[in-house]
This record gives sequence, C-alpha cells and structure tokens, in this order.
Amino acid sequence: MARHLNIMPLMVVVLIVSMVTIVMTARGLYLANRYNDNLNSNRLHNTTTHEAVFADAYLWKQKANDQKSLALYASITNSKDTNIGQSAHYNTANIYLSQATKLLDDHGLEAWDKAMPLLSLAKESYRDALRLKPDWIDAKYNYELALRLSPIIESQGRKASKEDEEEKDMGVPPDGWPSIPGFPRGMP
Repeated sequence: MARHLNIMPLMVVVLIVSMVTIVMTARGLYLANRYNDNLNSNRLHNTTTHEAVFADAYLWKQKANDQKSLALYASITNSKDTNIGQSAHYNTANIYLSQATKLLDDHGLEAWDKAMPLLSLAKESYRDALRLKPDWIDAKYNYELALRLSPIIESQGRKASKEDEEEKDMGVPPDGWPSIPGFPRGMP
C-alpha cells in the first residue's frame, strides 16, 4: 500500500504535464491549420504575428509582388524579435538590390538614374541589418556588392587639381568604377 501512495503523486504530475502538452500542441495545430487556410486563400493580410507577416512577405516575393513584400517587411522591421527585424531588413535590401541589378542588366547605363535610388535603399537596409547583427557574413557580402555597384560621387565643391585637368585633356579615363567595363558581379 505504501508503494501505491508514492507512485500516485508522480502519476498526477505526469498526467498534468501530459494534459498541458496536449493542449499546447492542439493550439499550435489549430493556428497552423488556420494559417494554411489563409495561405491557400491569399488572405494573409489579416495576420498579426510578426512571424506570420514575415511569411506573408516572403510569399508575396515568391509571387513576384515586390511592392507588397516590401510593405510587409517594412511593417516588421522594428519587431521585438531581433531575428525577425534583421531578416526583414536583409530581405528588403535584397529586393532593392535585385531590382537595381535587373534594371542595369536590362537597360544598361540608361537606367542608372532609376537604379541609383534603389541601390541607396539597399545599402541603407543592409546597414540596418548589420547594426542588429554585426557579424552576419551574408549581409556584409551583399552590402559590399551594393557598394561596388555604386560609384563614388565626388562633391561639387572640390576643385580639380592640375593633374585632373591634364588627364581630361589627354583623354585618360578616370580611375574607379566608370573605367571598369561591364558590371561588377562579386568580390575578388
């Protein structure tokens, strides 16, 4: 009889833990099922959790709706979950960078005026992602690509030296990005 009394509290604890686990699992399954129903019917704009909004933004990117995806990523960049925030910044920057490179690939330097603001937005978003996670190698690499695509613009207030004027007169191409043929595609 004494043995049954010692086992009884243990069985009650196991029963309570099992019931809590079953309830939590059922809730998770219900939310996943509800999310999948919304996903299948394209009604994800009503979701409120940051993870769901992030998934929705990713879905819109896969459906080639960059503007909708960018708007959703912008709504969660200040998430309390730093992983969500940094990933939103990173994905936003990737969208801007891919738009800029597509413009430059399709239209060449004629599209430079349209691509430059996109590159600036990409660089800003990469910097924001790197502020949240400074050792993120992928963000550093893509940030470097965005920097390589952007030429260094000298200020208008700088006076040209005699050497610069002589190089212009002699037809020597300027140093830096404009003298490199084609578009840079990666790091050395």
